[in-house]
Amino acid sequence: MNAGALIAGTAGAPTVMLIHGLASSYRVWDRVVPKIEQGADIVAAQLESEHSIERDADDAAALLRSPAVIVGHSRGGLVATALAERHPELVSALLLLCPPWSLASRLSARTPIERVLALPGVGELIWAMASPERQRAAQQSAFGPSVSVPDQFVDDLRARGRRNFVRSTQAIDTYLGARTLADRLTSLPVPTELVVGGLDARVASPAREFASVRHATVRVLPRVGHTPPWEAPDMVAEAIGRTLRSTTSATSSCNAASFGRDNTRLPGPQPLTRPYPTTNGMDHDDL
Repeated sequence: MNAGALIAGTAGAPTVMLIHGLASSYRVWDRVVPKIEQGADIVAAQLESEHSIERDADDAAALLRSPAVIVGHSRGGLVATALAERHPELVSALLLLCPPWSLASRLSARTPIERVLALPGVGELIWAMASPERQRAAQQSAFGPSVSVPDQFVDDLRARGRRNFVRSTQAIDTYLGARTLADRLTSLPVPTELVVGGLDARVASPAREFASVRHATVRVLPRVGHTPPWEAPDMVAEAIGRTLRSTTSATSSCNAASFGRDNTRLPGPQPLTRPYPTTNGMDHDDL
């Protein structure tokens, strides 16, 4: 298994798995976790993301001990879908945040720079010569125009490296090239909510592509870009709470009213057992 996780939240509460996107890490959820930890047993996955979407899904499944609400951001939304395809017994619902849904929907993946990065030699040279500020500028399309790219996203991209980035993005094309996301969801009897950023510059907003998926709903966040977990953590926390309420019985120990409220994070680091690390972050209202 090429995966780990950070464990946070409330033991005995319904399980929520959080899956990061391309060239990212569990830290994309830094602003969401404190808002849901009183009402969820949280597994924030850290995937190698250098192989297929299906392999990442199997690695994520190995981190679960019981059925969970699976929340995936961007590429992580495809991993979440593959997890439901391959391990349906572990998935109670899907919440997909700005997932690419077809090859054509991947706006940024067709840019000249991403095409050049995939070329041996030339791509390696360009990556090696790119300064942190150049890479920060390249990541701006992952956020709304009024949101600055945080240092941790630049650090995660540089830590992943070019090979991981290229293989990870190629895995997206392979997965969507076989079947579109709408086609895959049609075959899954899993309650699904897709959350789309109205200002997303990386993935095109779907029109009616999901209209025939009877158990799926699409929600648009008008002033949000491609990274709702960072740009709109309150809205993401509310969506997670809404999904849990729809999949949890009234006698559940989950206190859904706690969602959307900031809670104190616990310190300390150990893979698979450590509480979520402390970071400084603003609420959505501060943006």
